[in-house]
Amino acid sequence: MQDVKANICVFTGSRQGSRPEYAAAARQLGRELVARGYGLVYGGGDVGLMGVVADAVLEQQGRVIGVIPAAFVEKEVAHRGLSELRIVQSMHERKAMMAELSHGFIAMPGGIGTMEEFFEVLSWAQLNLHNKPCGLLNVGAYYRHLVDFMDYAVKQDFLKPKHRALLIVEEEVGALLDRFEDTIATRAVKPFDSRQT
Repeated sequence: MQDVKANICVFTGSRQGSRPEYAAAARQLGRELVARGYGLVYGGGDVGLMGVVADAVLEQQGRVIGVIPAAFVEKEVAHRGLSELRIVQSMHERKAMMAELSHGFIAMPGGIGTMEEFFEVLSWAQLNLHNKPCGLLNVGAYYRHLVDFMDYAVKQDFLKPKHRALLIVEEEVGALLDRFEDTIATRAVKPFDSRQT
């Protein structure tokens, strides 16, 4: 089993999407996490892109921690081959535990759940509840309209430029992880306290 220097949390879809490049990027991200000494924290499922990235880490003998609500385990979507599967009682408990376990957060393509989870940790960064990097892996420009919206929110004075700057956006796995490594290496991690949420 891999010794890890830090854990990266990945939020992504329970579906694989319509384009093969999404799954290809998930596999690449999984392999690159292991190559750089990172463990994976994710939602614990064996379906969609979340299953792809977890399997890619496991295939490289990497460490994977899944965090999943008991209700989802009962629906048989839990990945049974992980290094560790933590079962919690609620979605809020799941997100808080993932935040506590992780040193950074990446959103790959996904839907409402992916957006909700990622924007919660991004808002926690804005509120200074943690100082961990938050990035979009913008595979195939999937998030281009979302990035445009964030810039528009700045122009309309609903988002401060310093808070917009908390969002890291890259189209390539290596470029995104390079920026994460710079941030993680130069910043003392502020412990996340879920009691503040």
